Amino acid sequence: MSSGMYYNEYLKLDDLLAAQQPVSQHPDELHFIVVHQVHELWFKLALHHLERARTAMQEDQLLEAARLVQQVSGIFENLRQTALHLHTLPPPAFHRFRQMLAPGSGLQSYQFREIEFLGGARDPRHVAWVQRQLENSDQWERVHHRLEEPSLAEVFDAVLVRHHIPEVTNIYAEPHKYSIIYTLADALSELDHQIQAWRYAHIQLVQRTIGTGTVGTGGTTHDYLLATLKVHLFPALWAARDRLTSWVDHGTIEIPKGHIGNG
Repeated sequence: MSSGMYYNEYLKLDDLLAAQQPVSQHPDELHFIVVHQVHELWFKLALHHLERARTAMQEDQLLEAARLVQQVSGIFENLRQTALHLHTLPPPAFHRFRQMLAPGSGLQSYQFREIEFLGGARDPRHVAWVQRQLENSDQWERVHHRLEEPSLAEVFDAVLVRHHIPEVTNIYAEPHKYSIIYTLADALSELDHQIQAWRYAHIQLVQRTIGTGTVGTGGTTHDYLLATLKVHLFPALWAARDRLTSWVDHGTIEIPKGHIGNG
């Protein structure tokens, strides 16, 4: 009969807890390292769930896909709180080890870039920027393969085609008719919102620690970080809202009573 495994063996705690290696003598650097390593662990789980959600969408298991996407939204909600925890560090603390990080930057997280590409953020200018950030390492190859796979945005478009929906705006115009697909669209929209909220928490951290006029260790500026708030994984879902408003304003449709949700 198997004696099983102990907690620390199953989680490989010795390896995990040995992975924090500060480069300075400042005691707050451990805080900084742990927060970012936690981010990478959550990113790993987010990618796992998003791949499962994509498969579920391809197999028309749309409620399961929505559930998985909602789990990833929960991950980013947790990550936002994790990023906010770094706000507890006084600004001078970060400066004690900041220069030792250069040219490293959180923007070089290849797992987060995989999340962007897997989701649907594939504007050529954005892809080119990511390549410039990662091209001096083997990490670009790890990210680039996502561009050869269908994105969640593309798979969602295929769902509309299979269900004979002319365009995504129709889902919001007739949510009761397309209730399951509406639920999925709502989950994808919420994921976009949660990622944007997490981005903004990072921008606030930069403002609190190094200010708005300083170039980051990876060469990025505050203005660039603000521009990332315009990056969406599912731009078609936001464009559909504009069209829906236009349809209503021009009398093309009438919103039925009991319209569900916020989408």
